[in-house]
Amino acid sequence: MPRPASILSPSSYASIFSLLLVAACDCGGGGLPARSCTTNADCPADQRCVDEVCHPAETRDAGRDADPGCEDEDGDGFGPGCRAGDDCDPSDPTQTGREVCDGLDNDCDGVADNGVLSECGDCNPDCRLGGLGGTDGDPFDPDTDESDGVGVDDDGALVLDSTRINTNFIWIANTGEGTVSRFNTETFVEEGRYYTGPAGAANDPSRTSVGSLGDVYVANRRGNSISRISVLGTDCPDTNGDGMITTSTDGTFLPWGQDDCVLWHTNLEAAFPGERHVRAVAAQDVEGPDGELRQYVWVGGYDTQRVAKLDGETGAVLFVTASPARPYGFALDGRGNLWVSTRDNSRIGRIDTSRCVDEASCAAAPCDGESAMADACVKQTISAPIGGLPYGITVDFNQRVWIGGNDVARYDPSAPPGSRWQRTNLTFGGSIKVHGIAADASGWVWGAAQGNGVVRIDADSPGTWTVVAGTTGTSNKGMAVDAEGKIWSVTQTNQAVVITPGPTIDDATVNTDVARSIVSPYTYSDMTGLQLRLATNPRGYYRHVFEACDEGMGPQWEELRFEAETPAGTSVSYRVKTADTRADLDAAEWVNLGTTPPDASPLSIGDALSAAGISPGRFLLLEISLRAERSSTTMVITPRVLGVDVTHSCPPIFG
Repeated sequence: MPRPASILSPSSYASIFSLLLVAACDCGGGGLPARSCTTNADCPADQRCVDEVCHPAETRDAGRDADPGCEDEDGDGFGPGCRAGDDCDPSDPTQTGREVCDGLDNDCDGVADNGVLSECGDCNPDCRLGGLGGTDGDPFDPDTDESDGVGVDDDGALVLDSTRINTNFIWIANTGEGTVSRFNTETFVEEGRYYTGPAGAANDPSRTSVGSLGDVYVANRRGNSISRISVLGTDCPDTNGDGMITTSTDGTFLPWGQDDCVLWHTNLEAAFPGERHVRAVAAQDVEGPDGELRQYVWVGGYDTQRVAKLDGETGAVLFVTASPARPYGFALDGRGNLWVSTRDNSRIGRIDTSRCVDEASCAAAPCDGESAMADACVKQTISAPIGGLPYGITVDFNQRVWIGGNDVARYDPSAPPGSRWQRTNLTFGGSIKVHGIAADASGWVWGAAQGNGVVRIDADSPGTWTVVAGTTGTSNKGMAVDAEGKIWSVTQTNQAVVITPGPTIDDATVNTDVARSIVSPYTYSDMTGLQLRLATNPRGYYRHVFEACDEGMGPQWEELRFEAETPAGTSVSYRVKTADTRADLDAAEWVNLGTTPPDASPLSIGDALSAAGISPGRFLLLEISLRAERSSTTMVITPRVLGVDVTHSCPPIFG
């Protein structure tokens, strides 16, 4: 990849020259030492650089005069008859026939500084370079370095990859116990269990939603409250301030108020007075103007028919508004629309959260029906074609809304009004044929059909479906998709059914002996967070640690150079943190370097650290964040990072 030249600051040159003067000093005499040089520019105006030492001009003239056959027109010691050899350009004293690092073409071959540049591509001999990707760096390796939501394409470039989102935990509400369990989706081991509110079993937790950081928001139906619980386990913050981390590490749980992983709990009585059934919750992560992550959570009250927006970090209620449909379930799409399923009048609702930002902006009554005018409203209600009442709801990768109930139906907002709905037309019985519903990254939609099993549906052809063999009779209630693409159906018979799908509709492996420790679960919303990540604007990151100098030597981190392609609607951001040890990197402060567009390569690491008041350490953690916005179609275009280089210098060592 291209390596733009690095320019040392005047202070850097001064430091180097001071060291060289000390090294060249003849401390036994009383005169000033001869000055070392690389080019004539390094010498005083009345001196010339000869054999890397500054000499008075008259000394060179004397040498030339001592070689009477030398025709040196420009005084560089080269020319016809000169002992140094012929001059390739007798009019240019810098073209001596020997290339030195001065930005000039000294050997007359048409290329400046060829063969004498440092590995950083500049004239700093102490500069060192570490690279990823490109033609000469180590390859990007998401399996080795820390990453989330990114992969590499056939050219080795870093790209967004929704199938590589790290959602390695599933949160299952133990409704009859008043707790929620965190299971590792790779090992199937329960790694934590937590009370979801102060009321014990009367919390009645049901709906869950997982944000991009992996934490879960749990809505308590009878408790009229919501709690946030951290995914970090023994690395949770010390929320109760007792100087230690106290948390559940298995299927046991601590009394309410004693588990540090319960980050906050908000009673919703003021927002939903008299509410008996908090039945909808959706985590939302929005990027701020500086690329910071702003966390929110939307909660729906079924009886009060109200929706509240909460600050995801603190649990504070930001505002409350009337819901366009009685909230039973929520799902967010990539354009910021909050879709509402309802057990009321066979309809769904929509709230544009990008415009519904306070009570005033959300105050207008919802528009009704399918039309361009209704689509432009902040709120909307839409009749659903299925008999009975909608139940579970999700949004697939292509921004189509799916609902369960007496059938499964797909709503495509991008299709012309009047042709947006398609039904699956399930043929088995049941007043509610499908409860929980989930969409994966491979083009399949999955429905929990109680004792009828798990339904697998072709997302592009809803009429093509099958019941997964081996899943009937297990009272399937909730559906979720994990990071590896496995399908989880949480049953009401205290177990989970885990399906590993094959490439065809009838190809699947089923494990019915998972999560046998759960208690009376009634849970069927987004339990892993993958649904949110697949349906909303894609983003991912890649992190790599660079090491500079030997221990005890103070490094100077200099530049980040990158080659990236950012189609319209995409961006790549870079930030770093530094510390003297790898262990200290975790607690170090992030420092933003820039975002392209508009920033171009190179970006100064040294200037950014200096501006933040941070001293450079031996280790530097670089984070590359890729983002994309969905276009008006369903297509997502990813940025590509072809390669990055990080340059640094170590103090020169003199013998």
